[in-house]
Amino acid sequence: MSMTRAEVKIMVAKLIEASYSKDKGLTTKIMAEKGSFKLTVDQSGTVTLSGNAGVLTFNGTLTLEKIGIKVKRISISFENKGEMNIGYSATVNLAVISLTVNGDFYLEELITSCSGLLCSAARALKGRNRAYEAELESIMGR
Repeated sequence: MSMTRAEVKIMVAKLIEASYSKDKGLTTKIMAEKGSFKLTVDQSGTVTLSGNAGVLTFNGTLTLEKIGIKVKRISISFENKGEMNIGYSATVNLAVISLTVNGDFYLEELITSCSGLLCSAARALKGRNRAYEAELESIMGR
């Protein structure tokens, strides 16, 4: 299975959305706090979002299945650079290859595009919606 850089960026956004849907308060605190934080996914699908503001752990298997990704490990390092500008470096380890993608996005833009993104995440995950993914790619691709 091969992945494109755009698919990795969309996956990063969807994992953030999954974290937000599990505990929006803690996810927002972790991501809004200036400094670094991390999101990891292990081979069993356990997602951990951690930073100075706390730790959120949940089973992300369903999210990954709906995205259509079989991974050995995902590691995403984030840095809140201030004014809600989040830089990230995502490394996805598949069966035989590893892919690293860097980018940045505005947290407020990801959250407030909720009229399209976070509020419709569950609907979008039920069927791959290209317009939705194009918007995620645009947000994550700066």
